[in-house]
Amino acid sequence: MKQRVYEILYRELVENYANSKGRTNTADFWLTISAISFAYGLITCITGLASYIPYGYLYAVSLGGGILITLSILLCLPTIMLMARRLRDSNNDPMLIILLLVPILGWLALLYLLCKRTSPIQNRPDISNNDTNIYNDEASVYNNEVSVYKNEGNVYNNAANTLQKQSVSGVFIVGLLVLGWLVNSAGSAMINHNLTVEEAAYGNLEPSALTKKANRLLESETATTEARSVVSAYYENLGKEDYHGAYRQLSVREMERYGTFELWQQAVAKAQYPKVETIQLDYVSQDKEDDYTFNYTGFKVTFEKGQEPILVRLYNAGKGWGIISIEDVEED
Repeated sequence: MKQRVYEILYRELVENYANSKGRTNTADFWLTISAISFAYGLITCITGLASYIPYGYLYAVSLGGGILITLSILLCLPTIMLMARRLRDSNNDPMLIILLLVPILGWLALLYLLCKRTSPIQNRPDISNNDTNIYNDEASVYNNEVSVYKNEGNVYNNAANTLQKQSVSGVFIVGLLVLGWLVNSAGSAMINHNLTVEEAAYGNLEPSALTKKANRLLESETATTEARSVVSAYYENLGKEDYHGAYRQLSVREMERYGTFELWQQAVAKAQYPKVETIQLDYVSQDKEDDYTFNYTGFKVTFEKGQEPILVRLYNAGKGWGIISIEDVEED
């Protein structure tokens, strides 16, 4: 059966890569779709396993995603042609493939048409072979999806290849489809799990692929740690009402926004500052203008007593980190 499966897949995806003519019976169609689904699932599963490699999450996801995109591009045309041949085989207009553009209802209708049984060949005067039209209806037999073409010297659009006796069981096809779904689900679960782990490590500045990428972008292994210490010192000084110490953590831009220290003190003294619970890295970025490099970071700060979290933004223009703004956290 292995040889038979290879023959069907080669015929449907390679030999008929751009061929919308001819026919593809129900079993061969769903075998091909199941094989494609399994290939996608297998790649996703391997990507999920590779994402467990220390510091390898970003490389694994990038490589796996690139392979899936490439595979999608390669299989786009043959899959459309395959569906057109299946629609013709069930005695429907291949142009009904346009139902793909209609969400939900169109997809369900198209699925029904693709599952229909093979229909007998009707007289077709438009079939040509070297300007000779031959169709021998008495020689066309469809019996329980066993397709045989017997023509006197004329082949109807690769019928000799596409209408062979079916030897792949429905159980095998369904099993392959289910297996593809299972490995895809397992791979997606592993990728999502490791993404959660990576994001948690990134927020806490712990070793991870995302943390490593952030430090590489800022061109310093200690940049994010130094920025977090500024945020920590700012709120620690506010809690002790050491306004001069907190003021020193602001950037020149933020100082100028208030004008003077006294005006800034009046503004912050009105607010209450519960004890900080967590300071987590939210983002990093970098801008380059002429010969100057500006590094930016943002930290999400949460407090005890249920106070709403805030986002503290900082920047560094080569003279150390300074707070440029303190904002409410926007809900995703």
